[in-house]
Amino acid sequence: MTYFPLMLDLQNRPVLLIAGGPETGAKLQALLQAGARLTVLAEEDLWGLAALEREGRIRWLRRGYREGDLEGYFLVVSHPKDKAIHPQVKAEAERRRVFLVAVDDPENASAILPAVLRRGELLVALSTSGAAPALAVRLKERLGQLFPEAYGELVVFLRTLRPKIARIPSFEERKRLWYRIVDQALEALDLDPQEGLAKAIAQAEKALAEEVAAWTR
Repeated sequence: MTYFPLMLDLQNRPVLLIAGGPETGAKLQALLQAGARLTVLAEEDLWGLAALEREGRIRWLRRGYREGDLEGYFLVVSHPKDKAIHPQVKAEAERRRVFLVAVDDPENASAILPAVLRRGELLVALSTSGAAPALAVRLKERLGQLFPEAYGELVVFLRTLRPKIARIPSFEERKRLWYRIVDQALEALDLDPQEGLAKAIAQAEKALAEEVAAWTR
């Protein structure tokens, strides 16, 4: 199967988590981190649901899945104790045109979750299209050694340059400057992730100043 990779903005969007499986805690935290307006279906509290509900971070329905539960949701993540309910959940998701992540059950899913390496705003997502999730996890661990936290800090800095570079009238000059800055930054970080970040920032500011000066003469 060929999947279309996509980053979703879940901020304040209604998401349903059908809980119970061993990875429920990880899925719960990932959805909260994404800012979803989260409803959790769970018969027992093994993940601090009561505390999260008191804090207003989730809505907790103290039961399992029932027909009709998917109405009104932007996304459904299903990880129950018993995956036998998934064909029924999938049928409802199809009728309601809601994307369904059926954890560890790609045959009953319309979307799958990749292994994700996070470095601040830098996200690296890996997937084996549901064939071998353990391989994706191990590859993520290897990439974690290649991309230390400094890369996330670089992304934060580069974001501050966007409005400044946008003032340069020529698209081709903007494009050339961006690749100059990024290539210099990656070279500096490859040599030394910590000291290289300061060097990358200095080089980027110098390159930007030179470009702006050229356009304002």
